[in-house]
Amino acid sequence: MNNTDKIKAAEEFIKKRVERYDSGHDWWHIDRVRRLAQHINVHEKSADPFALEISSLMHDYADSKFAGEESDKAYGDAMDFLEKNGMEEISGRVLNVMRNISFSKKNPSGDLSDPLFLIIQDADRLDAIGAIGVARAFNYGGFRNNPIWVPDNENKVPSTISHFYGKLLLLRDLMNTETGRRLAEERHTFLEVFLKQFYNEWNIK
Repeated sequence: MNNTDKIKAAEEFIKKRVERYDSGHDWWHIDRVRRLAQHINVHEKSADPFALEISSLMHDYADSKFAGEESDKAYGDAMDFLEKNGMEEISGRVLNVMRNISFSKKNPSGDLSDPLFLIIQDADRLDAIGAIGVARAFNYGGFRNNPIWVPDNENKVPSTISHFYGKLLLLRDLMNTETGRRLAEERHTFLEVFLKQFYNEWNIK
């Protein structure tokens, strides 16, 4: 099996997995992260292109938002897939990306300096901001039946607008690579413009 065949196998493997995810974490999210990672690597030139592509494709396979208590099984299934398809050599690095990429990961461990991980984490975070990030945020909020916004939110009810402050507006300053930081600027600015317009419309007199 050559690298092209391995990539195709990984595509089919992940497409089946994300069928039950919301459309903000679907195949098109996976593909956008892959293309963003490849774009970053063109400028950074720090990661092996094949390992980068496979890791990008696999990065959400064990996403705890959807795997829940079956996360450990999902990691095992992913490793079995890589080994059975001739990718055992890179499986450890792929697992490192999968385990640590999440913004909500409390205690990351492993090789957090691996360029492969740094680039894919940037790509995943870039897809969470800008116009696509706004679309994904409201899509996931609807998927979880969260309110759009709760003014004077004394009870701290989760809302999509509160998610901007808890995560999205923080991502620009968490980029790992120079290319990621450059790309994040425009997308971050869009978030600020969107919020300004949102409040203007909400508070119309």
